[in-house]
Amino acid sequence: MRKCFHALSGFALISTLLFGAAYAKKKKEPTTQSMAQFILKELNVREQEAYDEYSRAIEKADVERVQTKLQGIVSDYERLVKAAPEYAPAFVSYGLMLHRVGERDASNAMFVKADELDPTIPVVKNQLGNYMAEEGEFTEALGFYLMATELDPDEPLYHHQIGNLMHAYRKLFVAEKMYDNKSLDLLMQENFRKSVELAPDHWQYRLRYAQSFFDVTKPDWIKALEQWQELVLQAPGEFEKQMSQLYMAKTRYELQHHTAARKILKKIDHPNLDRSKQELIDLLDTHFPK
Repeated sequence: MRKCFHALSGFALISTLLFGAAYAKKKKEPTTQSMAQFILKELNVREQEAYDEYSRAIEKADVERVQTKLQGIVSDYERLVKAAPEYAPAFVSYGLMLHRVGERDASNAMFVKADELDPTIPVVKNQLGNYMAEEGEFTEALGFYLMATELDPDEPLYHHQIGNLMHAYRKLFVAEKMYDNKSLDLLMQENFRKSVELAPDHWQYRLRYAQSFFDVTKPDWIKALEQWQELVLQAPGEFEKQMSQLYMAKTRYELQHHTAARKILKKIDHPNLDRSKQELIDLLDTHFPK
């Protein structure tokens, strides 16, 4: 049966939905949404299969074939949202795909429409917040991110986003008198910490929380050191391990543990860290000469 469904073209599926809508109106039966759900599920499967195929593509002809498939999926999404203009999930999925292929403005338009249809979808609030942040509309971005956390307080990404926004637009938040430096530092770090609490095995969240101690005006260097010590142990690769060690050495420097900092630096030999390593050595030589 599944093969038969896959054999149907996207256009045929949408035509079925349009016929079903007309039939439902005549019979007063609510079949349109169930049809839209089925078609959306098929589009999601086709889209993921195309992305998987793209990741394996080597030859130019293979890439072009996948791109043609993706364009066909975009066309079918377009038909779906026209055929089911009140079905918010279709606009969400279409918006996510458009964002993935780099169509920012078109993607945002889909999320705006989805939000009009259903203002309780956290991923939509997050995407609208991302768009506003990229456009420099930081207060609007914060509003959307906060709504996302209210709708889904256990999603670590949304807390992570707030922390990054606070860091990126610190001067403007302070200039607009929305926060002073102290309250902004507290809010930023609290959101980074919350993302780690919700996803303790997510290395990137842990990394950003540990880095945030270098972003605040009055850092707790002891707590920062604890974070870097954990990150060294949890690093997914050699580069990440040595990068964490470098940050740990910087933290030791801030604590005036110059001997410990020098010992850590001796373990670091990754070429991509040479410049940062030398900068820290210079600081140690200046403030704690041998």
